[in-house]
Amino acid sequence: MAQLSRKAASFANSVTGCSCDFILNTEYHPYSGGECTIFAFEANGRRIGVRIEQKFSPTTRVKVEREIQHLEAITRERIRHLPHLIGYDLKSTPPLIATSWADGDKLEWADSSPPLQVRKDILKTIAEVALDLLKIHEPGGSALEWITNKIHRTRMRRSIQGNLPGVSVNDCEALLRRISDFHLPAFDDGPHVLVHGDLHPSNIIINKQQVECIVDLGIATMVPLQFSAVYPRFLTNEPRLVGDKFDWSQCAYSQTQKDDRSFYLQCIIDMAPAKGEYARVYSEILACDDQEERYWWLSAVNRLDIMRALKTKPQSLHIKE
Repeated sequence: MAQLSRKAASFANSVTGCSCDFILNTEYHPYSGGECTIFAFEANGRRIGVRIEQKFSPTTRVKVEREIQHLEAITRERIRHLPHLIGYDLKSTPPLIATSWADGDKLEWADSSPPLQVRKDILKTIAEVALDLLKIHEPGGSALEWITNKIHRTRMRRSIQGNLPGVSVNDCEALLRRISDFHLPAFDDGPHVLVHGDLHPSNIIINKQQVECIVDLGIATMVPLQFSAVYPRFLTNEPRLVGDKFDWSQCAYSQTQKDDRSFYLQCIIDMAPAKGEYARVYSEILACDDQEERYWWLSAVNRLDIMRALKTKPQSLHIKE
């Protein structure tokens, strides 16, 4: 750990151009975020975070390069409530990334907390960030080809090779058959846009009852616009894995959760006109009646655990907005 601390400190001094001090006792007890070790520094009243990958491989390098591109775009667009890039070193092994630092605590989200007005402010901020991320876009070709190729590449091919325990070729074929249910031909040639991909309470930092920053862009990715419009994960009840079985018994929505989702959607609808054409399309798709089934299908395409879980999902489990 001492070697990593020295490496992080040297990098922090380099990117800020001054002598940085460790803060929050991270010199000896750094934060662990997913597959990263994170150190915090301060210099001249400015706080930054330095992230170092715990395990390094060619695959990791590609992931880090992609994240740097996303951070550069976020910084260039000056999107609020997201980390801004300060510097990086790809020549280092493992690579290092320095970003703005967010003070605060992880979001705690339950029916009883936070208070109503605070939770509305939080939902409104997260909705705005989701729409602001649409500023980062690129031409992407056919959404139909993209989703079809993705299922063949990450599901069908691996299942045929026997590399997806708990998922059969028939399961993959069922996923493919549902493309026609959720693909929207009118938006097939829309751009690919940036999505965070993991809007979980642990990635939402709260300070003084407001969103300070949404962190961890490790799985952020560019997807076709029509497949970007989903509710945040913390507004969706997912099944728990208990032993080797998925428990859906706690996944029915309370009235508070329904109200949260309704308010979030209304925030998106209200803000979309001022955010441009892509935001208008996003709001239109999020408001579709099939949004719940669409969410689970897209989750199965992107997450193997959800694909396995959906095989046991009760048919009667639906949200009644």
